[in-house]
Amino acid sequence: MYKYILFVLIFLNGCTTSLWAPNYKKESLNGFYVKSDTRELFVTTTKTAYLLGIDQQFGNALQLSRKIEFMPKFEDFKLNDKNEVSGYVTLTLKEEFPPESLAAELASLGFEPDIYSKRLQLTRKVTGKRYTIEGEIPLEKLEQEYTIMVAQPRTFTETAGKIIATPATITIDAVVTVPAVFFAATVMAAGSP
Repeated sequence: MYKYILFVLIFLNGCTTSLWAPNYKKESLNGFYVKSDTRELFVTTTKTAYLLGIDQQFGNALQLSRKIEFMPKFEDFKLNDKNEVSGYVTLTLKEEFPPESLAAELASLGFEPDIYSKRLQLTRKVTGKRYTIEGEIPLEKLEQEYTIMVAQPRTFTETAGKIIATPATITIDAVVTVPAVFFAATVMAAGSP
């Protein structure tokens, strides 16, 4: 009899745990653009975009990705019911033994040797807001998409702001309207990949 009661308790415990566990949504990151004057990172996926606040060092490291190859890693990304997202991004230098000048430049940006691989890496927590995209954003995309798993709240309602992209303008959340050509030129000049 005790075996059956124990089995039922373990089964109910497993069901309860799965009810409270977050759902994960797969996002395919296909572009990111650094806007260094406002310290913002604009990340695009297939149907959504994220506007994230970043520090100057991380922005400079992202700008270096145009000429230096990094291996990015995305961890612990969570979205709450207010469409606020947070998570960790790690950039690891692909080159195992960089020249001293490059190692010094990366060290000045906060890169440190990883304890296991000994490669230089930089980890930053990023936070920001998620938007849905209506239309096509006229910006350059990455050659390779990166998959990110984003934890979704169980009681999530689709209240994301919108980024409406037309050939002439990009409107963010129906409040800020920027000419698309100006936005693209500004972001590209700021060092987007």
